[in-house]
Amino acid sequence: MSDHQVICQQLTEMGFTALEAEIYLFLITTGSQTGYAIAKGLNKATANVYKALESLSAKGAIEYSMADKKKCTASNWQQLLKRRQTQFSQTMACLEENLTSLQLKQTSDEQVYQIEQVEQVIEESISLINNASQILMVEAEPDAVPLFKEALEQAEKRGVEIWIKVYQPIELKGMNVIVRQHGHEVYGKTQDISFKLAADGNAMLMADIAINGKKVIAAYRSQSALMAMSIYTGLLYELVLTELKQLIPSNHLDAAKQLLERSAHLHPMSTENSVFQHYKNKYHSKREV
Repeated sequence: MSDHQVICQQLTEMGFTALEAEIYLFLITTGSQTGYAIAKGLNKATANVYKALESLSAKGAIEYSMADKKKCTASNWQQLLKRRQTQFSQTMACLEENLTSLQLKQTSDEQVYQIEQVEQVIEESISLINNASQILMVEAEPDAVPLFKEALEQAEKRGVEIWIKVYQPIELKGMNVIVRQHGHEVYGKTQDISFKLAADGNAMLMADIAINGKKVIAAYRSQSALMAMSIYTGLLYELVLTELKQLIPSNHLDAAKQLLERSAHLHPMSTENSVFQHYKNKYHSKREV
């Protein structure tokens, strides 16, 4: 993609139409021009160019000559960007205030949602971690951990119990870290960045991102209590089994017993812990008559 195309694309992301972007860049590089000359220079329909010029004028992107009303020139691009940035900041501030005044509440539902943008996957993952209040189960390949490591550390500081399976040694203070033996051989078999999260039995997210971090291969999230508890339970047993498979063959039986005792309270059904209670309240709070 040429520099010209990149700048035009960036102008469209700033709110210009494709034609407005081309006209503005044309005026910057050629100086004052009539609408007819612009249309001819860009090989565009004259009527469309004049309409785009009206819009650019309203946006403060062009100025007309007092001596020759038919001629226009591009406004100073530095001043234009500064004005647009100020306008955007003001709009965002007003939007935040208006949405807050509506006191919108995101209610949980039973749907499973597919996520298609990498940035959104990361945002949803961090949001899930930030909203965790008691227990958080995580399985993450090495390239995935940095995406939400800070959020995990903040969750641990506020008292969330975190169990995480990783594929290479990493220091995560205060968390229950299970390292998969020969982890590189496992995650190295696929060309992706994979991870799963389950919080309190009321939210889950799983994702595969391309190894370059620019494309979502597959990603899903849900606040379904059934789905969340299923992923939570699956991660729990995966974590415990991973560690036991390393301890028992090495004859570290005492450590294996300690692990089972340390994780006993995490099993939803047998201990009727908070994960089970959420599931029970969601689906079985009222007896069917």
